[in-house]
Amino acid sequence: MASALARFVITLLVSAVVLWLAQKVVLPDKKEQSFLSVLALAFVWSVIDLVLAIAFAILPLWIIEKLIEIVVWVWVLKAWFRVSWLTAAAISVVAWIMSGVVGLFLALIHLI
Repeated sequence: MASALARFVITLLVSAVVLWLAQKVVLPDKKEQSFLSVLALAFVWSVIDLVLAIAFAILPLWIIEKLIEIVVWVWVLKAWFRVSWLTAAAISVVAWIMSGVVGLFLALIHLI
């Protein structure tokens, strides 16, 4: 239980850092949110993701699940940062790329 909680907290913090950096890359200074706001966003998304996972476990939709998840994620970013769909999608893509780099880095460190 403690291990799962620690993993959740670490994942939440890493997600918040990645989102915070992604918004720094994409948004103008006046639109940027504080780290605490982005941490709250990461927590809110984890709850939404859990609800979607439960819903899709009950009603599996295969590939449509990912499309729904992407649309909901971009909509959440759009609402949270008060930006256009395209800007929200850009934040999502930058965050996804950064997450991949962080994941690769952590995997390489684990191998050492």
